[in-house]
Amino acid sequence: MSKKLSKSLCILVLVVFTISMISGCVAGKDPDKGNTETTKDSKPVVNKTGLPIVNEPITLKMMVSKHRNDKITWAEKPCIIKAEEETGIKFEWTEIQGSAWNEMLGVTLASKDLPDAIIGGANLPLYADSFLPLNNLLGDYAPYAQEYFNKHPEIKFASTLPDGNLYSLPLVHITGNNAPVGYAINKVWLDNLSLDIPETTEELYNVLKAFKEKDPNKNNEQDEIPYSCFQNENTANTDSPSSINTMIWNFGLVNDGIGNPFTGTSDYVMAENGKVLFVPTDERFYDFLEYMSKLFSEGLMDRDSFVQKNQDYKAKGNKGLIGFFTYGGYEDTVVGTEYSDQYINILPMKDKNGNHTIMPTKISGDFTYSVFKITTACKYPEALLRLWDYANSTFENRLLWSWGVENEAWEKLDDGKIAKITSSFPEGFSTYSELRNSRSTGMSGFWIWDEDDYNMFSITEPRDKKYLEKGESYKPYLKKDLIPLGQDELEVTQDRATMSTEIKNYITNFVAESVIKGIDRSRWETHLENCRKLDVEKFVNDYQNYYDRAQEMLK
Repeated sequence: MSKKLSKSLCILVLVVFTISMISGCVAGKDPDKGNTETTKDSKPVVNKTGLPIVNEPITLKMMVSKHRNDKITWAEKPCIIKAEEETGIKFEWTEIQGSAWNEMLGVTLASKDLPDAIIGGANLPLYADSFLPLNNLLGDYAPYAQEYFNKHPEIKFASTLPDGNLYSLPLVHITGNNAPVGYAINKVWLDNLSLDIPETTEELYNVLKAFKEKDPNKNNEQDEIPYSCFQNENTANTDSPSSINTMIWNFGLVNDGIGNPFTGTSDYVMAENGKVLFVPTDERFYDFLEYMSKLFSEGLMDRDSFVQKNQDYKAKGNKGLIGFFTYGGYEDTVVGTEYSDQYINILPMKDKNGNHTIMPTKISGDFTYSVFKITTACKYPEALLRLWDYANSTFENRLLWSWGVENEAWEKLDDGKIAKITSSFPEGFSTYSELRNSRSTGMSGFWIWDEDDYNMFSITEPRDKKYLEKGESYKPYLKKDLIPLGQDELEVTQDRATMSTEIKNYITNFVAESVIKGIDRSRWETHLENCRKLDVEKFVNDYQNYYDRAQEMLK
């Protein structure tokens, strides 16, 4: 072969390679710019605005976590049927029951056969490599998400990984109530004994003592339980609003953490004046243990508190035997509807400084940051973002996706507001939750319900009104310095999970033993040494680093 011919072939190969590279850039997708494929008539496959979303039919594979009360398939939901008609997108649904979700999620992400989107919670720091970063696509394809994040930087921060990327869009259900945990006391018993509502721990002690000794239910029996709680079937789980841990509020302490919008992950840390501290080594925690031990030793606290299960605890409540308790949501979840009218919600007791301390929800309602994720296998990420925006950018669509069609789970009142329908259900549905989570995407969806949407609902049920009154009474006392919701570095997250389990097991057992057997300075010093051995200093330092980063980002 001549040198001239060899040179010509080299040039030809270079030209072909260059053309193929240019072609690949045009037809391929860049997660920062969106897919630029076009139809046969040179129209883009995905429209940036308007309907339909696509100019030629496409089919997207969707994996979704199915709500336990969902009785139909996602393909049958009115919002999905309407979406297919209006967007031009067809969906293939893989529905996984919630109990099997984590296992199947791991199996799916470990395989090479990924769906286009995964709808349901995920450990994003662990699985981020399976999903596309969405940051730079929002402005063009999900402007409502962009607008919402600008309005709620705390939700954007919670949804963003430390690498600065947003791999998921959230479910947000604003309810206007930042006080999910309540302190309930039997007002009938107080009135029968001519007692005032207690405001300090000493006053609460005196009330509980009277409940025990003076027959407040007037049945001539000593069957009253002044105060009861339960520590959960899983003793390492300290998140229950009905556990003894909520009583630390009376001493100016809270149980905070990262992750859960209600009470963090209850990692026994809290922020105070910009510093993270480990609650169980604070001197106020000693005061808490000493007080609770006094209640227990004098029979003012249910002696079954550390061994009974949730159903045993609620059985006592449903008999009207408990005078005072803490709870989540509605007090009738503990005492039933027969006795709930006897109870009023009260503030936690004042601490030594005369202050009420209340741990608020970090989001006023339900919030899951890792719901809507687009995998690296997706050919049309911009179409999925437009789907998210389509479901959320109008009130009518948000209502359809979150509550379903009119006159099924909700109805419109004469004043234009909306009310839940809870009095009767269509054939095949026995509860409101079944109806709502079947005829809409319900709490497994990816919608955003904001303050203005919440205000469109008319609160008609007495228990809902009572719930809102509790929230209003708590507002002036909600703790302000909180550890923000968010996601940490993968290595730190994994270390924290391991340490947290060990710490929770130890603290749970230590609290039970201290309350039942008593606490003194010698036992307290031994406890402090045990905490040092558990390396709580590193645990707190990791939280402090996260807290500082969050404060800087949220300025």
